[in-house]
Amino acid sequence: MMTFGKLASTTVLATVLATSASAATLTADTELDFFDSGTGPLLGPYGGDTAGGGYPVLLSDSSNALDGDLSTFVSLPTGTFITVGFSSGYVFDGTGDDIFVSEVDRNSDEDANVHVSSDGIGFTFLGTVGTGGTETLDLASIGFADPVTAIRIEGLGTGGGSPGYDLAMVQGLEGSVVITPPTAVPLPAGVWLLLSGLGAIGLAQRKRTGFRQAAPAERNGRRHRPG
Repeated sequence: MMTFGKLASTTVLATVLATSASAATLTADTELDFFDSGTGPLLGPYGGDTAGGGYPVLLSDSSNALDGDLSTFVSLPTGTFITVGFSSGYVFDGTGDDIFVSEVDRNSDEDANVHVSSDGIGFTFLGTVGTGGTETLDLASIGFADPVTAIRIEGLGTGGGSPGYDLAMVQGLEGSVVITPPTAVPLPAGVWLLLSGLGAIGLAQRKRTGFRQAAPAERNGRRHRPG
């Protein structure tokens, strides 16, 4: 019979294994910093949606570059940059290219410099992406051996319908990422009391069942005891 403790342990283990195995790539989903240089047509983050949403439009935040959707984007004109991070892991120098940076439309004058960091404070130049067709970068090319927790993309031009480098997504590539399982959330005290109560009820029921099963045998034993 599986006890509550065994069931909970099995569930946690299955969750960890599923989390570690389900993601071959790691998508940047957190904005760590955004700087607007003022070289674009709109103040603040702007971009759009190639699937019919129009562009350029003023955005309330930079989520268009963090949603994993290749049709939504944030435009980065000259000097404007965004720093992105990962809520559930980090990138390291694996075999081959390690980082994928996607731009929705490779028009002229839409390049960007990519910098990486292990602490979100000091950044190292990794390479340039954009009109030349480069979308993947290799940490080994600069000898960067530390875990990458932050990536900064800085626009280098003002070309295109939505001026600047149109950043759609940043990913750590398969074989170059570590997926960390979600942090366990402590249960409220009330839930622990409820679970304790359920455990006590179960123990009492097992004791009563054991008594009912043992009583007939004891009575039979007394009935046949030699005088």
